[in-house]
Amino acid sequence: MNVSINELRDSLIREAKSSPMLLSDLAGLEAYVSESYNSRSFIELLQNADDAGSTRFYVKRYGNYLFVANDGRPFNIMDLESLCRSASSNKARGTSIGYRGIGFKSVVSFAKEVHLISGEFEITFSKELTKTIIDKANKVPLIRIPHELQQNVKQELDTEISKIQKDGYNTIFIFSGVTANQIDEEYTSFAYTTLMFLNNVRNIKISLNKEVNASINVLEQNGSKKKIRIATNEKITEWLVCSNDSCSIAFAIKNGKINRLAREEAVIHAFLPTDDCCGLGFIVNGDFSTDPSRRHLIFDETTKKVITDITKLYCKILQQGLQEDNEGLLNAMMPYFDVKLIQLMKQSFEREFANLLKTNCSTLFSKFRLSPSWFNASDFHIIMSSAAKPCISPECAEVIYLDGMLKFLGSKTCDIDTILSLVNSADISLNGCAQLAAYSMKQILMNHKVSAFTKTPIFVSGSELRSINDINDNENEIDDCFLQLMIDNGISNKDIGICLKKLGMNDLFDLQFNEEIPDESDTDDCDSARSSSSIRDWFKASSSSSSVPTSSSVQKWRSAEENTLAALNENGFNLSDVSMQNVGYDLSGIDPNGNKIYIEVKSIDYAGQKFRMTNNEFAAAQYNQDNYYIAIVHQTKEALEISLVKNPIRNLNMNRQCVQWVWECSGYEYNPMKFELK
Repeated sequence: MNVSINELRDSLIREAKSSPMLLSDLAGLEAYVSESYNSRSFIELLQNADDAGSTRFYVKRYGNYLFVANDGRPFNIMDLESLCRSASSNKARGTSIGYRGIGFKSVVSFAKEVHLISGEFEITFSKELTKTIIDKANKVPLIRIPHELQQNVKQELDTEISKIQKDGYNTIFIFSGVTANQIDEEYTSFAYTTLMFLNNVRNIKISLNKEVNASINVLEQNGSKKKIRIATNEKITEWLVCSNDSCSIAFAIKNGKINRLAREEAVIHAFLPTDDCCGLGFIVNGDFSTDPSRRHLIFDETTKKVITDITKLYCKILQQGLQEDNEGLLNAMMPYFDVKLIQLMKQSFEREFANLLKTNCSTLFSKFRLSPSWFNASDFHIIMSSAAKPCISPECAEVIYLDGMLKFLGSKTCDIDTILSLVNSADISLNGCAQLAAYSMKQILMNHKVSAFTKTPIFVSGSELRSINDINDNENEIDDCFLQLMIDNGISNKDIGICLKKLGMNDLFDLQFNEEIPDESDTDDCDSARSSSSIRDWFKASSSSSSVPTSSSVQKWRSAEENTLAALNENGFNLSDVSMQNVGYDLSGIDPNGNKIYIEVKSIDYAGQKFRMTNNEFAAAQYNQDNYYIAIVHQTKEALEISLVKNPIRNLNMNRQCVQWVWECSGYEYNPMKFELK
C-alpha cells in the first residue's frame, strides 16, 4: 500500500482504538447521513466527478458489482482523507459544487463494500475488515479506515478494470452487495436537467437494466446567454440559459420558442436539482444553502443573497423581453402565485423572491405605462409608441398576469386624461376612439372630470374624426355607425344624451338625442332623469333589488361564468376573465361606479345551496375587502340569476371544512337580478 495511505490508515486506526465509543458514534452518524441522502448516491457521485474536473461519467453493472467511473483528476491523499473523515472536505464553497465532505456516505445505504481505484490508490472500505482491527467497537462505519484492495476482488475484476481505464477513466468506484432494484431505479431515472448547471461533466453513460446516455452541448453563446441542447435516449431538449456571476435562469425551448414550464418542473437547482420549486415558469440555479440531503433550501443570508441576485437577473431579462416583444419569454417569467398575497404564504423561495423583487427592482419599471382594462391593447400601444413611452406590445398583452407583475414592480395604469392628451398624434382604430368616447362619457356621468374630452377628435362625423365641441358648434351629427360602436362598448344612447346635456351641448342633444331622454325641465336634475335606468343606481340596489337589467349576450349554451361576465359587462361593468390565473377570483375590472372590483363566481343548482371558497379565494377576499364580491349564480334553461354579495368575509358566516381546507357558506340572502336566456 502507498506510504501516505499507510500513514493515514495508521492514524485513523490509532484514533479508533483509543476511542471505540467515538467510532461507534461515527457509525451512527454515517447511517443518519445515508438515510438523509436516500436515493441521492447517483447525484453525489456525479457531483464529486464534476468537482474533480471530469467531462465523462460512467456507470455499469458487472456481475454482482456496480462500477462508477469518471475521467477527472485522480485522487490524492487529501481527497482520500476527506473521504474517510466526516465533514472535512478540502473543497471551498463557490469553487466547487460539494463542500461539506459527507455526501459520499450516502453509498452506505446500498453497498456492503466499496473499492476505490484512482491513480496510485487501490483500496477497500469494509465494515468486516474494520471490525477485525477494532474489535472493541460496538459498531463501525463503512467509510472510515482504508484497507488494501483484496486480491480476490482485484483478480476477479482485473479485466473489467483494465477495459474501463483504457477508455480514459481515471477514477473507478466499485460497489459490492448493492441493492439492485434501488440502484437501477435511481441511476436510470435521474432528471435530465441534472447536467445543465454542472461545471465540467458533459456526458453520462449508464449500463444497468437499461442503457441510458445523456449529453449536453452548447449550441450558441452570446455573452451571458447560451443556448444548450441536452440529449438522452428518450428526448432532446433545448434551453436558453441566462447567467450573471452568481446565478442562472434557464428557459425551456420548444419548437424554437421559449415554453413555460409546469410548476412541478420548475425545480430549484443548487447546481444539482433539489426537491423545491421556484413557483415560476423556468429553472433557477445558484449556490443556495441546503439541508444535508441537498433536497431543500435553507433560508440563511447566503441563500437570500443568491435570491437577491436572481431578482436582479429576472428584472434584466424581463426588460429585454418587453423590448423584444418576446411573448414566450414573458409568459415563462410569470409566477404561479399572486405576488400581492405573498405575505400570507409560509417561508419559501416564492415569498423571499417576491419580497426581494419588490425591494430591489421597484424603480426599474416606474416609467412603464399599462393599458386600462377598458381599452384595447393595440390602440394603446400605438398611442404610447407615438409618444415614445414604454408599454406592453399587443403581442404580449395576452400574457396572463404580466399586467399584475408590472404593477407590483411600480408600473402605473394610464388614466383617461393622459391617453386623451396623447391620442392626437396617433392613428388609432375607430373602435379605439369609441372606447375612449364611451369611457369618458361614463366618467362624466359619475361626476368625474375628463379635462381634454370635449376638445379631442375621437368622434366620427361626416366620416371624419372631430371633437364633440366641433360637432356641437357646427350643428353636425355623430355618425350612426360610430354611435353603434360606442353602444357596443357599454354606453346607451340615453346615457350619451344625458352626458351631452350635462356638458351643455344642447344643439347636438336637440338635433340627435332629444327623443332618447325627457327634457331637463321635467326632472330635478340629470341624475334623477336617469334614475330608472341608471347603471350606477342599478348597481347600488343590486344586493337588495329584484329588478331586471338587460342583456343580449347571455346564451343558453354558455357556462354560468361566461354568462355572468357577459351580463355584467352589458350593465356598466368592465370586467375581464382572470380565472386561469389562480388569483382567488374569476373576474376583475371596474364596477359601474368606476371602482376596482374582484368577483368570484359560485354556481348553484337552487337558492340556498351551500357553496365553498378555497383558501386562495378566502385570502383574496380578506385582502380586497369591500372590493371583493361573490356572484351567486343560478342558471336555468330560461334565465340567468346573479346575486352579488359584497365583502363575503364580513357579511357571510363561513365555516372552515377539512376538505383540503375550504370555507363553506350555508346561509346567505339570495336577491338575484334575472337575465332572460336567448
